[in-house]
Amino acid sequence: MQSRMLMGAMVVALLAGCSLPASLVPGEPNVSKYSEKPPKEVAACVLPAWQKEVSHTTQTSISNGYRITAPSIITADEILDIVKNKDGSRISLYQGPPWAKSAAMRQAVRDCL
Repeated sequence: MQSRMLMGAMVVALLAGCSLPASLVPGEPNVSKYSEKPPKEVAACVLPAWQKEVSHTTQTSISNGYRITAPSIITADEILDIVKNKDGSRISLYQGPPWAKSAAMRQAVRDCL
């Protein structure tokens, strides 16, 4: 009985860990681009496009820019970091596993560069 409870707790912990944005961000981004636009302008373009795809998408301020997060119930959140660069912005897109990546959200990023 205890082994079943322990196994259940481990599964829940693993699933919870998969959905935390912090577990995704430290790795390499799936897409890394530069834009001549300032971070505020890029974020203002991407946010409404992402909200069309995932209504609970949010934007938060981070040092030197913005983070846009589209939450996912099943996999890791999709996260876009837009930070000030000397000539514009550096854009880093973090997406979950290949089968869960949203092509529409990736295209929205490209359209806003």
